[in-house]
Amino acid sequence: MTTEEYKRIIENEDVLDRGTLNITFQELTKSGRKELASEINRILSENLVEKPTNHNRPDDKETNHYIIDLDTDAIFEIVSMFGDLEVESLGLLNYEPTVAAASYARMLDKWNNLLSYR
Repeated sequence: MTTEEYKRIIENEDVLDRGTLNITFQELTKSGRKELASEINRILSENLVEKPTNHNRPDDKETNHYIIDLDTDAIFEIVSMFGDLEVESLGLLNYEPTVAAASYARMLDKWNNLLSYR
């Protein structure tokens, strides 16, 4: 695979990074959504985007990207989960932002972007 092909694929609306998927898996597991957590685990096992031969970190799993092949309902469930987590993490007075809320908001944005392309 060429570098140009790789960049085109990972910038695709149906691709997410390993860190996003790991956090998603953890939160789905915590909330008891075992079937959906299993789907994220499957994606991590089966949907790796191959890196180009000249990638600067070819063996670093943290730079991996994965093709997301979940249906719209599953993505919507993940978006809803992160939306709820964001709201629950806001500060008690005047719902001020917190570090946790900002982190969940970033996750929400990443998954929500997948919905906007479907």
